Amino acid sequence: MKEVEVKIRNIDKDDVIKKIEDFGAQKIFTGWVIDFRFDTPERDLSREGKALRIRQKGKYIYLNLKGKKKAIDNITGRDEIGVKISNFKVMHRILNELGYIKIFDLRKYRTEYRMENITFDIDEYVGLSPILEIESDNYETVEEYIKKMGIEERDIGRVYIREILAARKKHDFGHASKKRYNKKVEDLN
Repeated sequence: MKEVEVKIRNIDKDDVIKKIEDFGAQKIFTGWVIDFRFDTPERDLSREGKALRIRQKGKYIYLNLKGKKKAIDNITGRDEIGVKISNFKVMHRILNELGYIKIFDLRKYRTEYRMENITFDIDEYVGLSPILEIESDNYETVEEYIKKMGIEERDIGRVYIREILAARKKHDFGHASKKRYNKKVEDLN
């Protein structure tokens, strides 16, 4: 499956939701998304521009392999294959037995809207402002909705993993929130 997406920073979440709903998109998910990213100890997948992850999105769990990225005007395309799985811990163990190690984990609160062949995700990472992701199976549709939403070119850009991890590290979760986060991640190990 082809995944074509763009990340938009500096969004006003309420304004973005209004525009998305005015397009006729329906909210299909709101909740936590937890990703464990895997690679070989030598980082072979990363060097090839690929990504292997286990993702828990609400009550569903997936194993995904993403291919090398190809960018056109800050819109990124890549092949992605995935399968729904039933047990996070067992899949984690299988990947470890195959020689893959967990290199990091990410957690975000996602609000997801969908219509026809386009998805709008509003992702909220600890310590960062909300980020809009517009995703489709082709560049033209993504470009069309960038224009329809009146998005400024300066707000289009990549969100780097190291930036997300650094923001999480700096942020003071508060004792109760930190315990909940760590427990949720520990439950997946």
